[in-house]
Amino acid sequence: MNITKAHKTEWGSYTDRTNSYDDSEDIKLFFNMVKKDKSLKEYLSSFLPAEPEFLRKHPNGDFGVDIGIMSKNKIVATIDVERWRPWKEDWPSYYKYIHFLGRKEKFLNEYKVPFFMAFMNYSMTKVLMISEQDIRKYPTKPKTFASGITDRVRELSMSDGHVFGENITKRERELFQ
Repeated sequence: MNITKAHKTEWGSYTDRTNSYDDSEDIKLFFNMVKKDKSLKEYLSSFLPAEPEFLRKHPNGDFGVDIGIMSKNKIVATIDVERWRPWKEDWPSYYKYIHFLGRKEKFLNEYKVPFFMAFMNYSMTKVLMISEQDIRKYPTKPKTFASGITDRVRELSMSDGHVFGENITKRERELFQ
């Protein structure tokens, strides 16, 4: 069975959201992480042509990319944020890859600036970052998950991920950079 709108709605629904697309709390907490976590800020800055000045929520409206990294009032990078329900205190042992969803590929070409994918754990205390250059190394292919649902994804190596946040586990440190 292919992924449906109902699946997306179910997976994007959390008690702190008004609807499955309401990621305002995720974005707010990501902003705070960048502000507090020097290593996360340095990771993002290492890809940028200019010193970032601030982050802007939904620079192209509610259904565009989640975050624009701004410098001199221009977008110098973009970030899309997702929350992964199965990732709670430790990275799930059954996750063998970092999956970048095919429906997010539009963000790779939306701007001519670096793009990042930010995957937050369920409690939004950790974030797994992947860069556009790592995403582009892998082809998009259909993938049938254990649930029987098929989606288009890029399967990235765990070593392409960079984890930041609170209470990073030993396993997460071993899996990610």
